[in-house]
Amino acid sequence: MSPERDEMRKPAGQPDLPRDLLLEVGVEEIPARYLPGAVEELGERAKEAFLTSRIVSGTLATFGTPRRLVLYAYDVQPLTRPVEVKVRGPSKKVAYDQSGAPTRALLGFCKSQGVSPDQVVVEADRSGEYVYAVKVNPGIPVAEALRETLPGVVLGLTCPRPLRWNGHRFFRPIRWVVCLYGEDVVPVEIAGVRAGRTTWGHRTLHPGSRDVPTAGEYFAVARDMGVVPSIAERREIILRRAREVAATAGGHPVKDDALLEEVTCLSEHPAPFLGSFDREFLVLPVEVLSTVMKHHQRFFPVEDSPGKLLPHFVGVRDGDPVEGIQTVREGNEWVLRARLEDAVFFYREDLKVPLVERLESLKGVYFLRGAGTLYDKTLRLEKIVGYLAGELKLSEEERERANLASTLSKCDLTTAMVRELPELEGVMGGHYAESQGYPREVCRALSCQYLPRGAGDPLPDPGIPSLVALADKLDTLAVAFALGISPSGSQDPYGLRRFGSGAVAIITGHEMRVDLDRALEFCLGLAEEAVPNPKEDAKDELRAFMASRFETYLSERGFKVEVIRTVLEGALRDLTAALEKAKALSEFVTLPLFGDLIVGFRRSSVLAKNARSTQVSRDLLTEPAEIALYDELERKEAAGRLLFEKGDFRGYLEFLASLRPAIDKCLDEVLIMTDDEKLRENRLALLNRVSALFSLYGDFSHVLPLETVS
Repeated sequence: MSPERDEMRKPAGQPDLPRDLLLEVGVEEIPARYLPGAVEELGERAKEAFLTSRIVSGTLATFGTPRRLVLYAYDVQPLTRPVEVKVRGPSKKVAYDQSGAPTRALLGFCKSQGVSPDQVVVEADRSGEYVYAVKVNPGIPVAEALRETLPGVVLGLTCPRPLRWNGHRFFRPIRWVVCLYGEDVVPVEIAGVRAGRTTWGHRTLHPGSRDVPTAGEYFAVARDMGVVPSIAERREIILRRAREVAATAGGHPVKDDALLEEVTCLSEHPAPFLGSFDREFLVLPVEVLSTVMKHHQRFFPVEDSPGKLLPHFVGVRDGDPVEGIQTVREGNEWVLRARLEDAVFFYREDLKVPLVERLESLKGVYFLRGAGTLYDKTLRLEKIVGYLAGELKLSEEERERANLASTLSKCDLTTAMVRELPELEGVMGGHYAESQGYPREVCRALSCQYLPRGAGDPLPDPGIPSLVALADKLDTLAVAFALGISPSGSQDPYGLRRFGSGAVAIITGHEMRVDLDRALEFCLGLAEEAVPNPKEDAKDELRAFMASRFETYLSERGFKVEVIRTVLEGALRDLTAALEKAKALSEFVTLPLFGDLIVGFRRSSVLAKNARSTQVSRDLLTEPAEIALYDELERKEAAGRLLFEKGDFRGYLEFLASLRPAIDKCLDEVLIMTDDEKLRENRLALLNRVSALFSLYGDFSHVLPLETVS
């Protein structure tokens, strides 16, 4: 919905009324990937700058196309907000004589500040009492404030790869600026371009210029010149029209939010149209067709209701939806046909060479610099997959298939199709393996090995596919850390955080019971054999890195930091169990029993730090209360530990909470730090035995400040 509104004009003889503000910055084509962020940041920076400059306005709205960034502010007051200013003068002792009359010092201060002596106030601070002149700085005309403020708002935008020209830097060179306060031009100058009221239309629909009479008439003028400034409105136009044209072919456009955002930000006047290609190209795998259409041509594939791809696509023209559209359609169809003909040729040629015969060619493809070839990586993957298969207790048949999948995993990287369409690595290996008669699990393992590639991606299939995907990520991480490559701040050129997060997601998502700590050590051992002069502390760094990835994983799922820290120690030994412990504890902290648990932990752990062991001699227990605590442990400990081993963490927390009465009675009635060394050590061992049960779950000192627990 465009923010078009009638301009508020100043009635004759009346004070200025609020008016709307328009700022349009015309540029050469802003890359689509930067436009949404630029539009959002423009609004944020404007709000902050208006506050700092005391500019008073109503709602701020921002818009953008590839050729313009627009800031629109409603009801901007004609004067900036007045501000009260206190200026400190002489001390009270200096300002007044003994009779209370103003001294020369006060009179001189008042004259310099333009106030009378009866207008000053006396206030005290740490250094004494002083007189202050209280003045109100009136607001200045808003045009003056805007002239000073707006250039910084625009030129301060984050530009990942700015272009530099004539001493300026921005996304692309600035070609025109429109800045109107109501009907008046604000003389703003941005990057050497002085603002006026002249805007430029769509490159083909209205290539000329036109003056904008008032801020409120801007959006009507823009529409007349073929420009839709709102990203949201252009997105809706594309969605609606794409559905309409796809329906004429009996289908609907395939949903792709990233592609939709891109084509929205590539156009000022989007005009979706339907195109077609020969049905014979449907022999290609769906992923090939979709990749060519979406990634290379920015087309939306069309599918029918059951989800089968149709020989049609929806393209988006930036321009007239009718005139010349047939020529545009034919041109796009011709380009797509050429690409698909190449793809068919590559596909058929690739099928002539069995995947296993491509293994040797991996010796000529390098992995990370200094870490050998992909052939070397394949050999490591076979060993890692074998190790993980043993940890997960796979059957002999499953191990053989997992080993076969690891052997074939990188072979498609030497195919013509993947060289042409690198986005299809792994996916094509799965298709080629299927055509060559390999078991389905092996084919899926090849297709899924790079999943998840990022947040929101699906996990690889359970079983062998997830095993191979996990092995691939662990090997890459181990080799990188052995080489001394690790993420630093915002720098992560090899995407190692993505690999780490993917490994955590696979293990927890499929509830794999694998000791990641030992698995990392195994992988590092292989990596250090492949890397000359491996980094000495790579093992500790990699463990800390994976722990941080798990911590991030829990945080993104809404767990509180106190809960995360409680279960984080030792979590790498069983990420799945650590996740379940976090879930159980998050629920338990809301129950009344949680108070019993935390008090029991606090009271037992304080003295247990002085213990040398958990071995308790029943014969050295002399007091009824310590005997009662010992007997309580004898009755409950085995069953409690069994709950923990079975993964009943809620039950285990209840067991810990149930120990509080016996702990309280023992500590209230028994002198633990007695002078008798044997009795003292035995009592400390008893408390240490209790404390060890809490430590088995985690470090409860993180859950809440213990002082808050009664």
